[in-house]
Amino acid sequence: FVQISSTQCQHFKKRALKVKEDLESAVPGVSVIINPEKPRRGCLEIREEGGEVFMSLLNMPRPFTAMKKLDMDEVIQDIVKKIS
Repeated sequence: FVQISSTQCQHFKKRALKVKEDLESAVPGVSVIINPEKPRRGCLEIREEGGEVFMSLLNMPRPFTAMKKLDMDEVIQDIVKKIS
């Protein structure tokens, strides 16, 4: 299982859905859950259930520059390498 915590803001939601779709396509049998718990404000975190944190951006102020600068394809490729 891979968990993604993010807020419901469209900037976060768009990235979370991309990660979910791309990981589930790239890694057979992987299950991606978005917001298994109430999301924290201004946070984008991708982690293995009960394990490794793959990417974590916490308490970002608007306009979420750190998240917007991420190359999500690169982030996803790194995660795929770690869980394959």
